[in-house]
Amino acid sequence: MLSMVWPLPADLPGSADIVMAGLALASIAYLSLALWRAGSYARREGADGAFLPPLTVLKPVCGAEPELYRCLRSFCLQDYPALQLIFGVRDADDPAVAVIERLIAEFPDRDLTLVVDARIHGSNLKVSNLVNMYRAAKHEVIVVSDSDVIVERDCLAQLVAPLGDAGVGAVTSLYKGAPLAGIASQLGALYINDWFLSSAIVDAGMRDVAYCFGPLTAIRRKALDAAGGFDRLAFHLADDFLLGRRIAAAGYRVLLSDYVVDVVVAETVRSLFPHELRWARTVRTLKPVEHALSLVTHPLPLLLLLFAFSPTVWAAGMIALALALRIALHCVMARRFSSERTIRPWLVPIRECLCFAVWLASFLGSGVRWREQRFVIGPGGTLVPRELLRSPAAPLRKRAAEVA
Repeated sequence: MLSMVWPLPADLPGSADIVMAGLALASIAYLSLALWRAGSYARREGADGAFLPPLTVLKPVCGAEPELYRCLRSFCLQDYPALQLIFGVRDADDPAVAVIERLIAEFPDRDLTLVVDARIHGSNLKVSNLVNMYRAAKHEVIVVSDSDVIVERDCLAQLVAPLGDAGVGAVTSLYKGAPLAGIASQLGALYINDWFLSSAIVDAGMRDVAYCFGPLTAIRRKALDAAGGFDRLAFHLADDFLLGRRIAAAGYRVLLSDYVVDVVVAETVRSLFPHELRWARTVRTLKPVEHALSLVTHPLPLLLLLFAFSPTVWAAGMIALALALRIALHCVMARRFSSERTIRPWLVPIRECLCFAVWLASFLGSGVRWREQRFVIGPGGTLVPRELLRSPAAPLRKRAAEVA
Protein backbone atom coordinates (compact mmCIF):
# COMPACT_ATOMS: atom_id res chain seq x y z
CA MET A 1 0.00 0.00 0.00
CA LEU A 2 2.82 2.42 0.77
CA SER A 3 4.15 2.00 -2.76
CA MET A 4 0.92 3.51 -4.07
CA VAL A 5 1.76 6.90 -2.59
CA TRP A 6 5.54 6.82 -2.99
CA PRO A 7 7.09 9.15 -5.61
CA LEU A 8 7.08 7.47 -9.01
CA PRO A 9 10.37 6.68 -10.80
CA ALA A 10 11.36 9.09 -13.52
CA ASP A 11 11.73 6.26 -16.05
CA LEU A 12 8.00 5.45 -15.82
CA PRO A 13 6.40 8.63 -17.14
CA GLY A 14 3.12 6.93 -18.02
CA SER A 15 2.55 5.26 -14.63
CA ALA A 16 1.15 8.35 -12.95
CA ASP A 17 -1.38 8.83 -15.74
CA ILE A 18 -2.53 5.21 -15.60
CA VAL A 19 -2.88 5.07 -11.83
CA MET A 20 -4.54 8.49 -11.71
CA ALA A 21 -7.04 7.61 -14.44
CA GLY A 22 -7.95 4.28 -12.86
CA LEU A 23 -8.33 5.71 -9.37
CA ALA A 24 -10.29 8.76 -10.53
CA LEU A 25 -12.65 6.70 -12.67
CA ALA A 26 -13.25 4.22 -9.84
CA SER A 27 -13.98 7.09 -7.46
CA ILE A 28 -16.33 8.78 -9.95
CA ALA A 29 -18.20 5.49 -10.49
CA TYR A 30 -18.54 4.89 -6.74
CA LEU A 31 -19.69 8.44 -5.99
CA SER A 32 -22.24 8.29 -8.79
CA LEU A 33 -23.64 5.07 -7.33
CA ALA A 34 -23.67 6.54 -3.82
CA LEU A 35 -25.51 9.63 -5.05
CA TRP A 36 -28.15 7.48 -6.73
CA ARG A 37 -28.60 5.23 -3.68
CA ALA A 38 -28.74 8.14 -1.22
CA GLY A 39 -31.12 10.09 -3.40
CA SER A 40 -33.53 7.16 -3.72
CA TYR A 41 -33.37 6.14 -0.05
CA ALA A 42 -36.80 6.36 1.58
CA ARG A 43 -37.90 5.64 5.12
CA ARG A 44 -41.26 4.00 5.69
CA GLU A 45 -43.57 6.24 7.70
CA GLY A 46 -44.85 4.73 10.92
CA ALA A 47 -45.17 1.16 12.16
CA ASP A 48 -48.39 -0.76 11.65
CA GLY A 49 -48.46 -1.84 15.33
CA ALA A 50 -49.07 -5.48 14.39
CA PHE A 51 -45.95 -6.69 16.23
CA LEU A 52 -45.05 -4.96 19.48
CA PRO A 53 -43.47 -7.63 21.70
CA PRO A 54 -42.27 -6.79 25.22
CA LEU A 55 -38.75 -5.39 24.98
CA THR A 56 -35.69 -5.23 27.18
CA VAL A 57 -33.26 -2.45 26.25
CA LEU A 58 -29.67 -2.88 27.46
CA LYS A 59 -27.76 0.38 27.86
CA PRO A 60 -24.11 -0.06 28.84
CA VAL A 61 -22.82 3.23 30.25
CA CYS A 62 -19.39 4.46 31.25
CA GLY A 63 -18.84 8.01 32.43
CA ALA A 64 -20.94 11.15 32.16
CA GLU A 65 -20.63 11.59 28.42
CA PRO A 66 -21.85 14.79 26.73
CA GLU A 67 -25.63 14.79 26.27
CA LEU A 68 -25.94 11.56 28.30
CA TYR A 69 -29.16 12.64 30.03
CA ARG A 70 -30.78 13.63 26.74
CA CYS A 71 -29.70 10.39 25.06
CA LEU A 72 -30.94 8.07 27.81
CA ARG A 73 -34.13 10.08 28.31
CA SER A 74 -35.08 9.65 24.65
CA PHE A 75 -35.49 5.92 25.33
CA CYS A 76 -37.61 6.58 28.40
CA LEU A 77 -39.96 8.63 26.21
CA GLN A 78 -40.65 5.82 23.73
CA ASP A 79 -44.24 5.23 22.65
CA TYR A 80 -44.02 1.54 23.45
CA PRO A 81 -46.36 -0.48 25.70
CA ALA A 82 -44.12 -3.06 27.44
CA LEU A 83 -40.58 -1.76 27.85
CA GLN A 84 -37.83 -2.63 30.30
CA LEU A 85 -34.75 -0.39 30.36
CA ILE A 86 -31.58 -1.70 32.01
CA PHE A 87 -28.63 0.66 32.52
CA GLY A 88 -25.32 -0.94 33.42
CA VAL A 89 -22.11 0.45 34.93
CA ARG A 90 -19.06 -1.25 36.38
CA ASP A 91 -18.40 1.17 39.25
CA ALA A 92 -20.87 2.56 41.79
CA ASP A 93 -18.85 5.82 41.74
CA ASP A 94 -19.29 6.24 38.00
CA PRO A 95 -20.64 9.79 37.40
CA ALA A 96 -23.26 8.31 35.06
CA VAL A 97 -25.01 6.79 38.07
CA ALA A 98 -26.37 10.21 39.12
CA VAL A 99 -27.86 10.70 35.64
CA ILE A 100 -29.49 7.25 35.70
CA GLU A 101 -30.90 7.75 39.19
CA ARG A 102 -32.38 11.05 38.04
CA LEU A 103 -34.18 9.24 35.20
CA ILE A 104 -35.44 6.52 37.54
CA ALA A 105 -36.97 9.21 39.73
CA GLU A 106 -38.35 11.11 36.73
CA PHE A 107 -40.08 8.06 35.18
CA PRO A 108 -41.56 6.05 38.10
CA ASP A 109 -44.04 4.33 35.76
CA ARG A 110 -41.27 2.96 33.53
CA ASP A 111 -39.50 -0.32 34.28
CA LEU A 112 -36.01 1.15 34.79
CA THR A 113 -33.18 -0.80 36.41
CA LEU A 114 -29.61 0.10 37.27
CA VAL A 115 -27.10 -2.78 37.36
CA VAL A 116 -23.76 -2.11 39.03
CA ASP A 117 -21.44 -5.06 38.45
CA ALA A 118 -17.64 -4.97 38.20
CA ARG A 119 -17.17 -8.55 37.00
CA ILE A 120 -14.98 -8.78 33.89
CA HIS A 121 -15.63 -11.49 31.30
CA GLY A 122 -13.11 -10.40 28.68
CA SER A 123 -10.98 -7.56 27.40
CA ASN A 124 -13.99 -5.77 25.90
CA LEU A 125 -15.40 -4.07 28.99
CA LYS A 126 -18.55 -2.94 27.19
CA VAL A 127 -19.43 -6.57 26.44
CA SER A 128 -18.61 -7.54 30.03
CA ASN A 129 -21.15 -4.93 31.05
CA LEU A 130 -23.71 -6.47 28.66
CA VAL A 131 -23.12 -9.95 30.10
CA ASN A 132 -23.77 -8.63 33.60
CA MET A 133 -26.88 -6.69 32.54
CA TYR A 134 -28.34 -9.53 30.50
CA ARG A 135 -29.02 -11.55 33.65
CA ALA A 136 -31.70 -9.02 34.62
CA ALA A 137 -33.45 -9.05 31.21
CA LYS A 138 -37.09 -10.13 31.41
CA HIS A 139 -38.22 -10.28 27.80
CA GLU A 140 -37.63 -12.35 24.67
CA VAL A 141 -36.62 -9.44 22.45
CA ILE A 142 -33.40 -7.68 23.48
CA VAL A 143 -32.38 -4.27 22.21
CA VAL A 144 -28.73 -3.29 22.59
CA SER A 145 -27.93 0.40 22.28
CA ASP A 146 -24.92 2.61 22.92
CA SER A 147 -25.19 5.42 25.44
CA ASP A 148 -24.64 8.22 22.89
CA VAL A 149 -27.76 7.48 20.79
CA ILE A 150 -30.75 9.82 20.50
CA VAL A 151 -34.02 8.43 19.11
CA GLU A 152 -37.50 9.66 18.26
CA ARG A 153 -40.57 8.35 20.08
CA ASP A 154 -41.47 5.80 17.39
CA CYS A 155 -37.99 4.33 17.09
CA LEU A 156 -38.44 1.02 18.92
CA ALA A 157 -41.79 0.30 17.28
CA GLN A 158 -40.14 0.79 13.89
CA LEU A 159 -37.07 -1.22 14.80
CA VAL A 160 -38.72 -4.42 16.03
CA ALA A 161 -41.46 -4.66 13.38
CA PRO A 162 -39.43 -7.02 11.12
CA LEU A 163 -39.01 -9.48 14.03
CA GLY A 164 -42.63 -10.47 13.42
CA ASP A 165 -41.06 -12.88 10.92
CA ALA A 166 -39.77 -15.83 12.94
CA GLY A 167 -36.86 -16.28 10.54
CA VAL A 168 -35.43 -12.86 11.40
CA GLY A 169 -32.94 -13.04 14.24
CA ALA A 170 -31.81 -9.42 14.43
CA VAL A 171 -32.64 -5.98 13.07
CA THR A 172 -29.95 -3.33 13.13
CA SER A 173 -30.14 0.40 12.49
CA LEU A 174 -28.02 2.76 10.46
CA TYR A 175 -26.86 5.89 12.22
CA LYS A 176 -25.85 9.47 11.47
CA GLY A 177 -23.65 11.89 13.37
CA ALA A 178 -25.06 14.78 15.43
CA PRO A 179 -22.01 16.97 16.17
CA LEU A 180 -21.49 19.15 19.19
CA ALA A 181 -19.69 22.46 18.84
CA GLY A 182 -16.14 22.46 17.50
CA ILE A 183 -14.30 21.63 14.30
CA ALA A 184 -13.26 18.17 15.49
CA SER A 185 -16.86 17.14 16.19
CA GLN A 186 -17.96 18.52 12.83
CA LEU A 187 -15.25 16.54 11.03
CA GLY A 188 -16.15 13.41 12.99
CA ALA A 189 -19.82 13.72 12.09
CA LEU A 190 -18.91 14.46 8.48
CA TYR A 191 -17.11 11.13 8.24
CA ILE A 192 -20.09 9.27 9.71
CA ASN A 193 -22.63 10.98 7.47
CA ASP A 194 -20.79 11.33 4.17
CA TRP A 195 -18.44 8.35 4.20
CA PHE A 196 -19.80 5.66 6.54
CA LEU A 197 -23.55 6.16 6.07
CA SER A 198 -23.40 6.56 2.30
CA SER A 199 -21.19 3.47 1.91
CA ALA A 200 -23.48 1.45 4.19
CA ILE A 201 -26.46 2.40 2.04
CA VAL A 202 -24.56 1.35 -1.09
CA ASP A 203 -23.48 -1.92 0.54
CA ALA A 204 -27.01 -2.74 1.71
CA GLY A 205 -28.28 -2.37 -1.84
CA MET A 206 -25.76 -4.88 -3.19
CA ARG A 207 -25.93 -7.83 -0.77
CA ASP A 208 -27.68 -9.34 2.23
CA VAL A 209 -26.82 -7.91 5.63
CA ALA A 210 -24.79 -10.21 7.88
CA TYR A 211 -23.60 -7.75 10.52
CA CYS A 212 -24.96 -5.42 13.19
CA PHE A 213 -24.20 -1.83 14.13
CA GLY A 214 -23.51 -0.86 17.73
CA PRO A 215 -25.78 2.17 18.16
CA LEU A 216 -29.06 0.23 17.96
CA THR A 217 -29.87 -3.44 17.34
CA ALA A 218 -32.89 -5.59 18.25
CA ILE A 219 -32.21 -9.30 18.76
CA ARG A 220 -34.44 -12.30 19.27
CA ARG A 221 -33.27 -14.07 22.46
CA LYS A 222 -33.28 -17.47 20.74
CA ALA A 223 -31.04 -16.11 18.01
CA LEU A 224 -28.69 -14.58 20.57
CA ASP A 225 -28.41 -17.88 22.43
CA ALA A 226 -27.86 -19.77 19.17
CA ALA A 227 -25.02 -17.38 18.37
CA GLY A 228 -23.33 -18.12 21.70
CA GLY A 229 -24.58 -15.14 23.69
CA PHE A 230 -22.68 -12.03 24.65
CA ASP A 231 -19.97 -14.13 26.31
CA ARG A 232 -18.64 -15.18 22.90
CA LEU A 233 -17.97 -11.53 22.08
CA ALA A 234 -16.17 -10.52 25.26
CA PHE A 235 -12.68 -10.62 23.69
CA HIS A 236 -13.53 -8.94 20.41
CA LEU A 237 -13.34 -5.26 19.50
CA ALA A 238 -16.02 -5.34 16.77
CA ASP A 239 -18.59 -7.09 18.97
CA ASP A 240 -21.55 -5.65 17.06
CA PHE A 241 -20.23 -6.77 13.67
CA LEU A 242 -19.47 -10.28 14.93
CA LEU A 243 -22.84 -10.54 16.67
CA GLY A 244 -24.59 -10.12 13.33
CA ARG A 245 -22.22 -12.53 11.61
CA ARG A 246 -22.83 -15.23 14.22
CA ILE A 247 -26.59 -14.77 14.21
CA ALA A 248 -26.53 -15.19 10.42
CA ALA A 249 -24.30 -18.26 10.77
CA ALA A 250 -26.85 -19.74 13.20
CA GLY A 251 -29.43 -19.72 10.40
CA TYR A 252 -31.30 -16.49 11.15
CA ARG A 253 -31.67 -13.52 8.86
CA VAL A 254 -30.23 -10.14 9.85
CA LEU A 255 -32.11 -7.14 8.47
CA LEU A 256 -31.19 -3.50 8.13
CA SER A 257 -33.89 -1.19 9.47
CA ASP A 258 -34.71 1.85 7.39
CA TYR A 259 -34.74 3.86 10.64
CA VAL A 260 -31.61 6.02 11.04
CA VAL A 261 -30.70 7.11 14.58
CA ASP A 262 -28.62 10.05 15.77
CA VAL A 263 -25.27 9.47 17.45
CA VAL A 264 -23.78 12.34 19.44
CA VAL A 265 -20.32 13.20 18.12
CA ALA A 266 -18.25 14.88 20.82
CA GLU A 267 -14.70 14.79 19.50
CA THR A 268 -11.68 16.89 20.34
CA VAL A 269 -8.65 17.57 18.17
CA ARG A 270 -6.77 15.10 20.35
CA SER A 271 -9.37 12.31 20.30
CA LEU A 272 -10.55 12.33 16.68
CA PHE A 273 -7.64 10.63 14.91
CA PRO A 274 -7.10 7.80 17.46
CA HIS A 275 -10.85 7.14 17.52
CA GLU A 276 -11.09 6.80 13.76
CA LEU A 277 -7.83 4.85 13.59
CA ARG A 278 -9.37 2.27 15.93
CA TRP A 279 -12.32 1.89 13.58
CA ALA A 280 -10.06 1.64 10.54
CA ARG A 281 -7.76 -1.00 12.02
CA THR A 282 -10.76 -3.02 13.13
CA VAL A 283 -12.22 -2.97 9.60
CA ARG A 284 -8.81 -3.80 8.14
CA THR A 285 -8.60 -6.86 10.38
CA LEU A 286 -12.11 -8.14 9.65
CA LYS A 287 -12.47 -7.12 5.98
CA PRO A 288 -8.95 -6.56 4.61
CA VAL A 289 -9.83 -6.55 0.89
CA GLU A 290 -12.76 -4.17 1.28
CA HIS A 291 -10.68 -1.92 3.49
CA ALA A 292 -7.91 -1.73 0.90
CA LEU A 293 -10.40 -0.99 -1.88
CA SER A 294 -12.01 1.76 0.22
CA LEU A 295 -9.25 4.01 -1.10
CA VAL A 296 -11.64 4.89 -3.95
CA THR A 297 -13.87 6.67 -1.42
CA HIS A 298 -11.14 9.14 -0.38
CA PRO A 299 -8.55 9.37 -3.19
CA LEU A 300 -8.08 13.15 -3.30
CA PRO A 301 -4.60 13.39 -1.65
CA LEU A 302 -3.21 10.58 -3.82
CA LEU A 303 -4.75 12.05 -6.97
CA LEU A 304 -3.18 15.41 -6.20
CA LEU A 305 0.19 13.76 -5.60
CA LEU A 306 -0.01 11.91 -8.91
CA PHE A 307 -1.15 15.09 -10.63
CA ALA A 308 2.04 16.78 -9.45
CA PHE A 309 4.02 14.21 -11.48
CA SER A 310 1.80 14.48 -14.55
CA PRO A 311 -0.17 17.74 -14.65
CA THR A 312 -2.54 17.56 -17.62
CA VAL A 313 -5.86 19.19 -18.42
CA TRP A 314 -7.75 15.88 -18.52
CA ALA A 315 -6.31 14.87 -15.14
CA ALA A 316 -7.34 18.19 -13.60
CA GLY A 317 -10.82 17.70 -15.02
CA MET A 318 -11.19 14.21 -13.54
CA ILE A 319 -10.00 15.37 -10.12
CA ALA A 320 -12.41 18.30 -10.25
CA LEU A 321 -15.28 15.98 -11.23
CA ALA A 322 -14.52 13.55 -8.38
CA LEU A 323 -14.43 16.42 -5.88
CA ALA A 324 -17.64 17.92 -7.27
CA LEU A 325 -19.43 14.58 -6.92
CA ARG A 326 -18.17 14.24 -3.34
CA ILE A 327 -19.50 17.70 -2.50
CA ALA A 328 -22.80 16.85 -4.22
CA LEU A 329 -23.04 13.71 -2.09
CA HIS A 330 -22.38 15.83 1.00
CA CYS A 331 -25.31 18.09 0.07
CA VAL A 332 -27.64 15.13 -0.56
CA MET A 333 -26.69 13.39 2.70
CA ALA A 334 -27.14 16.62 4.69
CA ARG A 335 -30.58 17.29 3.25
CA ARG A 336 -31.88 13.74 3.55
CA PHE A 337 -30.37 12.59 6.83
CA SER A 338 -28.89 15.38 8.94
CA SER A 339 -31.15 16.83 11.60
CA GLU A 340 -29.27 20.14 11.22
CA ARG A 341 -29.43 20.07 7.40
CA THR A 342 -26.24 22.14 7.51
CA ILE A 343 -24.06 22.08 4.40
CA ARG A 344 -20.33 22.73 4.87
CA PRO A 345 -18.71 22.05 1.48
CA TRP A 346 -15.45 23.74 2.50
CA LEU A 347 -14.87 20.96 5.04
CA VAL A 348 -15.18 18.16 2.47
CA PRO A 349 -11.60 18.36 1.06
CA ILE A 350 -10.19 18.58 4.59
CA ARG A 351 -12.26 15.60 5.66
CA GLU A 352 -11.17 13.58 2.62
CA CYS A 353 -7.51 14.23 3.38
CA LEU A 354 -8.09 13.12 6.97
CA CYS A 355 -9.85 9.96 5.74
CA PHE A 356 -6.83 9.17 3.57
CA ALA A 357 -4.43 9.75 6.48
CA VAL A 358 -6.43 7.42 8.74
CA TRP A 359 -6.62 4.79 5.99
CA LEU A 360 -2.87 4.95 5.39
CA ALA A 361 -2.06 4.82 9.12
CA SER A 362 -4.28 1.75 9.54
CA PHE A 363 -1.67 -0.32 7.68
CA LEU A 364 1.18 0.80 9.93
CA GLY A 365 0.32 -1.25 13.01
CA SER A 366 -2.38 -3.06 14.96
CA GLY A 367 -2.41 -1.06 18.17
CA VAL A 368 -5.51 0.88 19.23
CA ARG A 369 -6.53 3.10 22.12
CA TRP A 370 -9.95 2.65 23.73
CA ARG A 371 -11.06 4.68 26.76
CA GLU A 372 -7.47 5.54 27.67
CA GLN A 373 -6.37 1.88 27.50
CA ARG A 374 -3.97 0.45 24.93
CA PHE A 375 -4.76 -2.75 23.05
CA VAL A 376 -3.52 -4.75 20.10
CA ILE A 377 -6.00 -6.23 17.63
CA GLY A 378 -5.25 -9.95 17.43
CA PRO A 379 -6.41 -12.72 15.07
CA GLY A 380 -10.09 -12.56 14.19
CA GLY A 381 -10.43 -9.09 15.69
CA THR A 382 -9.65 -10.16 19.26
CA LEU A 383 -8.82 -7.35 21.64
CA VAL A 384 -5.60 -8.04 23.56
CA PRO A 385 -4.45 -5.61 26.27
CA ARG A 386 -0.95 -4.48 25.38
CA GLU A 387 0.44 -5.39 28.81
CA LEU A 388 -0.55 -9.03 28.27
CA LEU A 389 1.51 -9.44 25.11
CA ARG A 390 4.57 -10.37 27.16
CA SER A 391 2.57 -12.75 29.37
CA PRO A 392 1.44 -15.65 27.15
CA ALA A 393 0.24 -17.64 30.16
CA ALA A 394 -2.09 -14.91 31.39
CA PRO A 395 -5.70 -16.16 31.69
CA LEU A 396 -7.21 -13.40 29.58
CA ARG A 397 -4.71 -13.97 26.76
CA LYS A 398 -5.36 -17.71 26.82
CA ARG A 399 -9.12 -17.21 26.75
CA ALA A 400 -8.82 -14.67 23.92
CA ALA A 401 -6.91 -17.22 21.83
CA GLU A 402 -9.69 -19.77 22.41
CA VAL A 403 -12.46 -17.50 21.10
CA ALA A 404 -10.54 -16.03 18.15
